[in-house]
Amino acid sequence: MKNYIAHYAETFTLNKYTGRFLFAIAFLAVVAVDIYFENYILFQFAYLILSLLLGLSFWKETWIRSMLVILIVFFRVYLEQEPVLFKQDEFILRVFTLVVTYFSTSSSISFMILYYNRQKQNMLQLTFTLAKALDSRDHYTADHSDSVAYYSKKIAEEMNMSKLACERIYIGGILHDIGKIGVPEHILLKPSRLTDEEFEIIKQHPLTGYTMLNHISHLKRSGILDMILHHHERFDGCGYPSRIGHSNIPIAARIMAVADTFDAMTSRRVYRGELDIAFAIEEIRKHAGTQFDPDVVKAFLSIWQREGPQILSKHGAKPAVGQPSNEKTAANSDLKASS
Repeated sequence: MKNYIAHYAETFTLNKYTGRFLFAIAFLAVVAVDIYFENYILFQFAYLILSLLLGLSFWKETWIRSMLVILIVFFRVYLEQEPVLFKQDEFILRVFTLVVTYFSTSSSISFMILYYNRQKQNMLQLTFTLAKALDSRDHYTADHSDSVAYYSKKIAEEMNMSKLACERIYIGGILHDIGKIGVPEHILLKPSRLTDEEFEIIKQHPLTGYTMLNHISHLKRSGILDMILHHHERFDGCGYPSRIGHSNIPIAARIMAVADTFDAMTSRRVYRGELDIAFAIEEIRKHAGTQFDPDVVKAFLSIWQREGPQILSKHGAKPAVGQPSNEKTAANSDLKASS
């Protein structure tokens, strides 16, 4: 229940248009009802809740929040059917008391949100630093995390996912391979084909990454941990580590699987050069319904048809002039390991 409430609270605060629309509806509703009912305790509480909503909706814009507090107080005092309106001293005291009460309430919730976001940013910056440390171990994949994040977000946007979901998928892309920190360097940088034993070690990195970051509640609540854990699952259920398939795989992880494989095939690797972009596109098309979610592949191909080679991440490789002689073996290796 706690995570459920926190998830929707974060969604509310990040979507300023939703917050402000709800605030406007609530404000008009409270004022309209206040005109027809005389219940001091009830509407003191209603205006207090309204000030909380004000803090959520305008948690960055202090001056707007201040003006709206004054407006709320004006309506509250003007509409109140009490003799206090006719006594100047009591009127001023009443206005002052309400301004302090409502402004303190709305400001408190605003500062709480700002503090929460600052703490979250600090945590993410630290985690991104760890991801960069991983990429720096291998200059061939130095920008792999950035590219996967970029492609994943483009696909999510193409699938009309919410802005918040796209932002989370981007973060998941940055962190998806964080578990490879635990992979020995002689395996991670091996220039030849991995043995079965070595590949089994590589296959542990999603679970390692999940375990590393499992204590960070924001990553768990936002679904980013599930992206890290399941980005190597296959649509047909033959992936790893959980061997789940179809809708049992989080949609963000299904998106990331396509992005991860595409970047792996269009980037230079220690064991081969980059593959031709058209060849990589065809391989993804061919594996729709087996390795990849057909709907995700459809969205990815729509981007390709619209943008062509411009689809490449600013970090990604340029389309290769020719394909390496062992392109099929290399592609199959990338489809198997996807990075």
